Amino acid sequence: MEIIGGRYRIEHLAGQGGFGSVYRGYDEQMERSVAIKITESVGEREALVMRNLDHRGLPRLLDICEYKDQKCLIMEWIEGIDLERYIKTHGPMSEKKAIKTGKEILEVLKYLHNLKPALIYQDLKPSNIMLMPDGHIKLIDFGTALFMEYAGEEMMTAGTAGYGAPEQKGITGHRHAGVRSDIYSWGAVMYSCLSGRMLNKPPYTMEKIRLVVPRISYGLAHVISKCVNRNESERYSGAEEVLRALNKRGYTDTLYKVLFSAFMALCIFPFIYAWLKAYSDGVFGLIQTVLYGIATRRGQEGYENLIGPSSLRDIGLLISCGAWMILGIRSIKPRRFIRIRKSIFLSSHRFPGLWMGALLSGIIFGMGVGGFITPSVSYAEEKNTGILGEDEPLFLPLSILDENGNRMLLKSNSEYVSDGDVRFVIDAQSIGNSDGVLRIDYISAEGNETLRRTIPVRFD
Repeated sequence: MEIIGGRYRIEHLAGQGGFGSVYRGYDEQMERSVAIKITESVGEREALVMRNLDHRGLPRLLDICEYKDQKCLIMEWIEGIDLERYIKTHGPMSEKKAIKTGKEILEVLKYLHNLKPALIYQDLKPSNIMLMPDGHIKLIDFGTALFMEYAGEEMMTAGTAGYGAPEQKGITGHRHAGVRSDIYSWGAVMYSCLSGRMLNKPPYTMEKIRLVVPRISYGLAHVISKCVNRNESERYSGAEEVLRALNKRGYTDTLYKVLFSAFMALCIFPFIYAWLKAYSDGVFGLIQTVLYGIATRRGQEGYENLIGPSSLRDIGLLISCGAWMILGIRSIKPRRFIRIRKSIFLSSHRFPGLWMGALLSGIIFGMGVGGFITPSVSYAEEKNTGILGEDEPLFLPLSILDENGNRMLLKSNSEYVSDGDVRFVIDAQSIGNSDGVLRIDYISAEGNETLRRTIPVRFD
């Protein structure tokens, strides 16, 4: 069993990476466990970085020794499990736990970035974040961390595939690293915490967070999406700004819900407009019009004049509105604004899902309330003058047809606008063989002129 520096006993290998090996050791003088990191090339730089760091989220550097011509860093031993192994073992974190972990990481980054000069960690990833038994975290492995004041371009090559910012590899321009590079890596780490996907494994890419984690709140999704923006200038300027955004994510949630509701209303509005137009003409929708057309072709009486320009307009309007709504649903479906597994109508599956809502809306607004539920034309109601019960209305057996033979809605105290002549049709079956009169009153808009015509109606 080897002894380093006359006091540190190596017990077993704890981990190995590209910049050296980490052993669990024991300090015989202080009688405590320590971490012994043996490095080949970056030990002095890591020691320079760590010797003055003092934060509860960072391990303490205890000593520096030589071992077989290699630099040995003696650091405090951290009990726990790294975030990568934790996620692989326990699966994705809940949003609450992920936010708690993310905020602690941000506090460490805030401390590092506020140093003079700022310290850029460069290699933030789940395997470099230790989750301790008490639930807190510590950032380990400062082999690639650099003070911006002394960093040259040739040194800005750090960053693990999937977690390193694009500018660290020169993908979006000249190679460099800065505060926003660590912000990108933080967003990628949060993506892994919530989705359970390790981005340092093929295919090394991120889909939109709400596609992978539909349960995530809009506010948190917005924060993560902004952090991992490929355009460096579009990200948050620092850890402190990300913390403020996390604290205000509830307001962002509300804003997204309001915008989503407004968008859905915009999609449904044309259906409502189409139904109102059909309702005002007494022709209530596509399905009923088609059935009338079938009946007309079979020679059934009473349907000869139902198919006309007005009905064709309704058909075209309803079809165009349906297409508009489907396009709207398709455009928002990839964002999964609706939480899934709440009911059959709000499922994440293609069928049934938001398409079910579109189908139901089309049927309701297409057929209209009057499609098969109520008669196609509503009769006007007048108060009974004593023939029936005192509180019972008297339904007038009268319909209005425009010059094309299309029925118009007859409603008490309503205005009727027609481009041509109209015809009044009396339903003989509803009045039987009784005689009566049809009285038509014309009252001018100013109310100072009244014309009346009385037409006897007799049935033999």
